[in-house]
Amino acid sequence: MNIYLLMLLLHFLFMTAAVAAAALVGYAALRLRAAETVAEASRWGAFVEKVKVTFPIASLGLIGSGAYMTYKVWSWSTPWVVAGLAGLIAIMLLGAGVEGGRARATRAELRAAGLSRRARRLLRDPLAWSAKVTTWTLVLAVIFLMTFKPSAGVSAATLVVALVAGVLGAMPFWAGAPAGAGPSTGTSGSGLSR
Repeated sequence: MNIYLLMLLLHFLFMTAAVAAAALVGYAALRLRAAETVAEASRWGAFVEKVKVTFPIASLGLIGSGAYMTYKVWSWSTPWVVAGLAGLIAIMLLGAGVEGGRARATRAELRAAGLSRRARRLLRDPLAWSAKVTTWTLVLAVIFLMTFKPSAGVSAATLVVALVAGVLGAMPFWAGAPAGAGPSTGTSGSGLSR
């Protein structure tokens, strides 16, 4: 059995799991942002909590399988390897750090005050949405790097373009609350998961 090919397969499987989880969490975030009741927000919040456990597993799998392939065939000084690892670390920091912190604040506000004005502001927080969309653009950048294996200049430019595109792509999500963003018709504290 060729262990390198097995690691390559695992690498793609972990990447697929991460991309699928990011798509599901992104859809849930849009549904959460448009929620009209605390019960609806609670359902989508709980869904995000269930799906997000995929990210640390996928990240560790990507790092482990990537490390093996780098050790066997490439080197730690290969530009696209360095850029790909930097992109993955940025994704992890944006997800766990920025999005995670904002999500905790949103859950606390939803529990305490339902779909208050503050909760709705948190659901369209520019920093959280910039982190979320930048995560998506960085995922695409890392896939590009793994596929084309470009030079140092192109690898660095790929990450810069992904960062800029992420922030610019998030701007439409910074807008005011969605239609129907009146007072909550649900009850506060209706079991939004931690």
